[in-house]
Order: sequence, then structure tokens, then C-alpha cells
Amino acid sequence: MRKLLDLLNEVEEKQTKKPVKEEGSSVVDEVGKFFVVKKPKKGMTKEEMVQEATVFDEIKMDEVKGVYKNRSEANRMANESLMEYEKQIKEMEDAMNEFRTMKKEIEEKRKAAAEKIKSLK
Repeated sequence: MRKLLDLLNEVEEKQTKKPVKEEGSSVVDEVGKFFVVKKPKKGMTKEEMVQEATVFDEIKMDEVKGVYKNRSEANRMANESLMEYEKQIKEMEDAMNEFRTMKKEIEEKRKAAAEKIKSLK
């Protein structure tokens, strides 16, 4: 199984290294295609995170998590990034729920203390 993946990656790498010369231009692209992994955002899927690109495509660096020469590595990084993003969102939601619970408890204790003070008068 591993040899098949290595072979597929090797074929993909060879395909991406073909020099491309635009018609009527002296520009030569020896890099070929590569895969950009965008930083995850709310509701984003792995497929939306991984984009095929060339050196001539506009890439916004502040949106990029990484650049890879083969799709399998890009997909792996997109999965990891998405899982980490979801974990951070869950931690933030848990912290907000804890904050709300504590705030409610403090308000209840404040009311109880106010009632005790009122009964002492």
C-alpha cells in the first residue's frame, strides 16, 4: 500500500515539474502546479481549504496555512488544521459556557447576600 502511494506521489511530482511556456511570452514556469492550504474559517470544508495553484495565481499570504507540492500532503495538512480549528472552537464555547454559568452563580449569590442584608435591617 505504501509503495502505491509513493509511486502516485512520484508521478504527480513529475507532472508538476513540466516547464510551461506561455504562448507569445518569454516566461518559463519550471515550478508547475502546487497546492495551497488555506487557514480554516467557520463552515469551511477540507475541499475548500485545498486549492491547486501556479506561480501566476494570486495568493493572499495572510490566508495561507501552507504550500505543498502534492495533493495528499495538502489534504493531510487541511485535515489537521480543520481538526485543530474545531478543537479551538469547542474550547472557546466551553469557556464561554463556564463564564455564563459563573456569572449566573455570582448574580444569584449577590441577590442572596442582598436579601440577608435586608433582613438584618
